[in-house]
Amino acid sequence: MRVLKDDQFIRGDVPMTKRDVRIYLMDALDIVEGVRALDIGAGTGAVSVEMARRGANVTAIETNIDGVKLIRENANRHDVEIDIIHGRAPEDLPDKEYDRIFIGGSKGKLEEIIIKSHDMLCDGGVVVMSFILIKNLGIAERLTKKYFKDVEITMVQTSNAGEKLGMLIGNNPIFIIRGVK
Repeated sequence: MRVLKDDQFIRGDVPMTKRDVRIYLMDALDIVEGVRALDIGAGTGAVSVEMARRGANVTAIETNIDGVKLIRENANRHDVEIDIIHGRAPEDLPDKEYDRIFIGGSKGKLEEIIIKSHDMLCDGGVVVMSFILIKNLGIAERLTKKYFKDVEITMVQTSNAGEKLGMLIGNNPIFIIRGVK
């Protein structure tokens, strides 16, 4: 299944994980039919929608009310169900067990969210995180190596042809960390 193009999502002013990165994230998350997935800091819901399209039972948590609305609109647009929580991680996370957890936003609580994610994952569950800030990469690397196994760290740097032929426009490098409980 191909990853949706960015213009297939309603975005507004809320951050969205770009298509090129979602391609890597879907591989890292290894979504299969029926897995329980949690998207922390869901933004527009682009990652949530991609997981749901692959058959995951998705819960998304987002602090920004505009983001919550966009998650709902994007889920409707792509005819998928997403359980949406307007709240902040880790304190508003449901007391449930998940097979996959994606951390796309942390609002300064990355350490607490990683520890809580470990507690919420079933044995063999997968956590995947993406970052643009190097300081978050350092925190996540240390904690992922402490709490998870089979840790993978990847930096994704992509460019896309702009409106003028022949000129590539570079995107921010994105760091992706994956670990297994």
